[in-house]
Amino acid sequence: MDGPGRSLTVGERAVLLTMLAADFPGSAELRSQVAGALVTGGCVCGCASIDLRVPDGPRASAAPVVTGALLTADIAGTSDGVLLFLRDGYLSHLEFYTPDDAPARLPRPEDLIVRPPEPGR
Repeated sequence: MDGPGRSLTVGERAVLLTMLAADFPGSAELRSQVAGALVTGGCVCGCASIDLRVPDGPRASAAPVVTGALLTADIAGTSDGVLLFLRDGYLSHLEFYTPDDAPARLPRPEDLIVRPPEPGR
């Protein structure tokens, strides 16, 4: 994506906030990052996966968590899932995956079965 990025769609924002709804170390900082998060790219396969950037500012406190995949969620009634990645305590990538050949679609937030982060993440 050229330029500084675009705002999250209503659906993307809802999925992120659902993924971050549970309390865990760093969850408050990550939830506050959602408001200013920008989409800076997407997957070339056409799936709903997006790259994220959190601009500097008052809502940009880093979470005390590691870099990499923090949260995973299954999508009810499917074999599909979602992974939320961080880089240096900031939201960096939201990946939607499916074992099917079709590109993974944005799920409804109410269909997410979020697994809590592993201790020490």
